[in-house]
Formats: sequence, C-alpha cells, structure tokens
Amino acid sequence: MEGQLTLTQLNERIKSTLQDAFSEQLWIIAEIAEMKVNRTGHCYLELIDKENKTEEITARARATIWSWQFRFIQPYFETTTGQTLSAGLKVLISVSIEFHEVYGYSLNIKDIDPTYTLGDIARRRAEIINRLSDEGIIDMNKEIPLADIPSRIAIISSPTAAGYEDFINQLYNNQAGYHFYTKLFAATMQGNEAAKSVITALDAIYDYEHLFDVVVIIRGGGSQVDLACFDDYNLAQHIAQFPLPVLTGIGHEKDDTISDLVAHTRLKTPTAVAEFLIGKLNVVDNELETLKFALEEISSNKLSEEENRVNHALRMLKPFVVNKIEKSKRILDQKNMRVKSAVRGEINQQQLALTHFFTALSSDSQLYLKLKNKELQTLSSKATLKTKFGISSEKQHLAAIERSISTGIKQLVDKQKYRLQSLEKNKELVDPITILKRGFSITLKEGKAIKNDSHVSEGEYIETILAEGKIASIIQKKE
Repeated sequence: MEGQLTLTQLNERIKSTLQDAFSEQLWIIAEIAEMKVNRTGHCYLELIDKENKTEEITARARATIWSWQFRFIQPYFETTTGQTLSAGLKVLISVSIEFHEVYGYSLNIKDIDPTYTLGDIARRRAEIINRLSDEGIIDMNKEIPLADIPSRIAIISSPTAAGYEDFINQLYNNQAGYHFYTKLFAATMQGNEAAKSVITALDAIYDYEHLFDVVVIIRGGGSQVDLACFDDYNLAQHIAQFPLPVLTGIGHEKDDTISDLVAHTRLKTPTAVAEFLIGKLNVVDNELETLKFALEEISSNKLSEEENRVNHALRMLKPFVVNKIEKSKRILDQKNMRVKSAVRGEINQQQLALTHFFTALSSDSQLYLKLKNKELQTLSSKATLKTKFGISSEKQHLAAIERSISTGIKQLVDKQKYRLQSLEKNKELVDPITILKRGFSITLKEGKAIKNDSHVSEGEYIETILAEGKIASIIQKKE
C-alpha cells in the first residue's frame, strides 16, 4: 500500500514540521505542576494548564531549564517576586519547542517574566482574602479576647531556628522577672511542606487548648522568598478559626502574609512577639500596683476615721464609766458595811447566849449545893440523935452521901462544860468569816444574798464577798 510510514519517519516529519512552524521562541503561560533539580543543576518541570472554573487540567507538557540558564533564571525570579520558583506558581516563560524521535515533545525554557507571576500571586492572594471574607472567618481570631496574663504559650517554630532561640531568650530573661510556661510544637517553616506542617502543629495544640493562653507562630532569618507558604488558604483558614489567639512573628517587616492578616496580632519578629507578651504582663503588673496604692490609701483613711470615731466614743464614754464605777463602789461599800453589821450582830447574839448560859450555870450549881448542904445538915441532926451503936452506920452513909454529892457536882460541871464547848464550836461553824475562809462566798444583789438563779437576770450587776476581798460582776449568760 502506498503512503506507508514508519514511526521513525512520522516522528521525523513531526519534528521537521514543528521546526518550520515554531522556528522562533514563544512566550507561553503555564502552571508549574512539578519541579526537580538534579545533581548537575538541570531543572526538570512538568507544566500544566487548567480550566479556570473547574480546575480541570486541559494541557500538559514537559519542560527543561539547563543548568547554565537555571543559575540566572532562578535568582532573577526570586529577587523580583520574593517567591521561590516552585510548584504551584503560574509563570510566563519564553520557550523553544523541541521534538525528539525517541523522547517526544518537550519545551526548553530560555527566559521567564517575573512580573507576570507577581500579578498572578497578587490575584491569587486577593482571591484567598476574598474567600476568607465571604466565609465570614477572616476576623474570627481577632475577636477572641487575649488573656490579661498570657503566660502559657504554645510555640510553632523550628527548634533549630535562630528566631526561636531569640524568642525564648527574650521571654525568659525579661527584666521584670515574669514567669512563663512554653511548649514547642515543631514544624517546618519554609518550603512546599511548611503550610501542612504548621497545620499539623495547630491540630496538635487544639487537643490541649485548655493548657494554653496563646499560640505564637515564629520564624527568623531567611529571605522573603520563604514566606509564600504563609499565603496558603488552608493555613489561613486554620489560623482564622483557631480557638486561641494566634500571634505571628515570621521575620519580615515590609509585607503582611495572609497568615498575618487573619492572626489575632501580627508582629515583625520573634523578639517583638516576646516583648509584646512581656508588655501584657507589665500592664497588669502596673494596674495591680496602682490598685495596691489605692487600697493602701483607702485603708489608711478608713483606719484614721475609725480611730477618730473610737477616740470620740471613748471620750464620750469615759464620764459615764467613771460615774458607773463610783456608783458601784458606793453600793459595794454600803453592802460591805451591811455584811459586817450582820456578822457583828450574829457574834453579839452568840456572846449574849454564852453569858446567859454561864449565868444559868452558876445559879443552878449554887442551888444544888444549898439543897445538898441542907440535906446534910438534916442528916447530921438526925445522926446526933442516934445511938452510939448507929454512929458507925451513919458515918458510912454520910460518906456515901458525900461521894454522891461530889460525883453529882462533877458530872454537872462536865455536862455544862461539854455544852459550853458545843456552843463555842457551833458559834465558830456559823461564823460567816469562818465559812468564807473555807472557800465559800456570798453573792449579793442589791445587798441581798442570792439563793438561786431565778433571782437574777442577764445584764444585772452582782457582787461576790470572799474571805479576803470582793468581786463585782455583770451577768452575761444563765445556764
């Protein structure tokens, strides 16, 4: 059959046709889907094109930047755009079309226009900001109140970053001596994996949010090129909706990333973040110091007022107390005199009783003796009339009578002596002074002895007589 071609012949014709049709370089727009740089410095890319609405890939091609060209293209692009030439960027590139019979179609990148990428970055950035705004979350983190004392800090950073060390040194060596608790959640802070790494750290903090007051995202050093990861929509969405205030200090001063935009507070550097937190504690410290001085002044004034009031009350009360004491003293003296008079009366009565007793005793003894003497005289008269034979008997009888008289008198005297001793003992027992010396006391109300608690009421004045001295009391409670 005529017109048959081998594959090689077909590819040769395609190559020739392409060379004729695209003999000059072309400027094309494409998105970098993949990008790799090998050991020799050659850069290999996969370029794609997408449908705007559906994001469906509509074209794909391989591309190469040879090492000698890549050494110029890469720094030029990054210096101009502030972005790393990497996957995900949309670029305007000058290419020549190459076709190899074995390896097929590819593009050889000769030049790049960074200004187009800048415009595309700005467009995409604006789209992300508008999306966050339309979703109503762009200011959510700003609306979370920052703790008055944000001393428990979750840190997202690289443990080897200079910015992390600066932050820790500034925080813990503050001149005021404030104490902070920090916990590092390590993350990659630059490159294509940075956004995902920071999101992972945020998710880890979320599980322990009750242990922290604030989250800080810090990085230090590096170039503007490394900040592209902080314009990521997913990262911005996580920061905006995080339940704790997020502070950023990612080491740049000119431009804000989208992460800065949605964070609670954006600060220039990690050191600035540390100073901000120290400043928050310093504000509270100053407020407490002000309150302390105000409280001391109020307390001092109040104490002075109370002291003046008490002194005034004492001045008003002193005459009343003096009068009350004098009155109580007079009443006590009167009662004391009445008690002494009562005791002297009792003693006089006892002495009178003893006098009567001794008088009666003397009269009884004399009467008894007269009776016995008369009886003796009668017997003696009778004895003289007796015969001499009865004298002996009468003498014996007389001796018996004498003994009887002697015994009777002795018994009468002993009996009266015993009675006298009993009276003296009873007198001593009933003597109030003796009773008081044995530990007893006499409690008087208005000069009268109190025999039970029904005779007194709470608040009444009483006095207690002791063997030596007196006690004045006011009844506070009856049981």
